[in-house]
Amino acid sequence: MSSRIRKASRRHAAEMLIAVIAYAGVLSACLIAARGMAPGPVLTLLAVAPVLPMAYACFAFFRFYRSMDEMQRRVSADAAALTLMVGVLAAITLGFLKRFGVADFEDDMMWFGPFLIVVWRMMRFLLGGRGC
Repeated sequence: MSSRIRKASRRHAAEMLIAVIAYAGVLSACLIAARGMAPGPVLTLLAVAPVLPMAYACFAFFRFYRSMDEMQRRVSADAAALTLMVGVLAAITLGFLKRFGVADFEDDMMWFGPFLIVVWRMMRFLLGGRGC
């Protein structure tokens, strides 16, 4: 791995750590602040505030993606395709479980995005090994 890619990888890891900590903090604060609050503009802002750290994470990933070499990009793209398949199957399965009254996932859907990120990371590791 070149020093340029190693440096970009360290920057990406730091930015993702910041994003995850910010997401957990903002989400926790918003859930606490929203308790018992009537629907309105403030509640709407609290509901969408946790999206901001996730948007930062997306921006950080795209910057990292642009610094990857060809092989890493290929592994990342293949991992994304596999993650899409897992995500679609998971969404359809959850939809059927909800439709048939087996389970209710309304409150848990905010974890679907982080679930996909974890799946992508696992796929990327499985496809590219430790170096990717």
